[in-house]
Amino acid sequence: MPLDSWSAFPVGILIATVSSTVGIGGGIFWMPFLMLVLHISPGTAVLTSLLIQTAGMGSGTIAYWRKSSIDGRLVLLLLVFTLPGIAVGAWLTRNMSPPHIQLLLGLLTLVTALVFVSVHQAYDDSGKARAEPKRAVRYGWAVSGMAVASGMLSVSIGEWIVPLMRHKLGMRMAVAVATSIATILGTCIIGVGFHFAMGARVDGALLMWAVPGVLIGGQIGPKIALRINERVLKEIFIFLLTLIGIHLIYNSY
Repeated sequence: MPLDSWSAFPVGILIATVSSTVGIGGGIFWMPFLMLVLHISPGTAVLTSLLIQTAGMGSGTIAYWRKSSIDGRLVLLLLVFTLPGIAVGAWLTRNMSPPHIQLLLGLLTLVTALVFVSVHQAYDDSGKARAEPKRAVRYGWAVSGMAVASGMLSVSIGEWIVPLMRHKLGMRMAVAVATSIATILGTCIIGVGFHFAMGARVDGALLMWAVPGVLIGGQIGPKIALRINERVLKEIFIFLLTLIGIHLIYNSY
């Protein structure tokens, strides 16, 4: 077992806590950690990241399910739209060079930071507890496009669908976050299936350390979300994304 694999345990707690608090997937953090810190190849990094997120999002989904916060019907609808995008993304991972993957991940990280700067996501109880399916179908094309990044970079669609559910579907923030976590779990499972089918391999040693960490973090996040100082967390999150994005772009050359 590599000596540096143990670092995935504390990193997993931190990433899963932040992810399940703000309703995003950990891939936006896991991929830079795996590729830049542990120097894992893109194909292995994507599959390992998806498996780690499956554990973390599964933990978070259970926590939110117990609170009856998840719009299950919307989750199933969104997953149908993600299927083609995830398949295309998995194929791109197998056919792109590592520098190009790092460049795309860096650009996507900066765009995600910009989204969080420009979109106000208030943590309050205003809005609907469930979305209208007919209204959600209108944005299916956007969800399919987002899923390409999920399949290619293991970056979840949570960063994008939370604002969509909040501002376009008029859902409560707590329900949007919970539904996002459950949707990310589904996309991770689908992505794992596609990558395994295309011959990708997983870093088993790292996975053994990371899973306990994300299971712990997945339970901490929902509790923090109830007492969160939104502005402070948002500023820290944006700062980290910006630094990671710039470093990824610089490292790709």
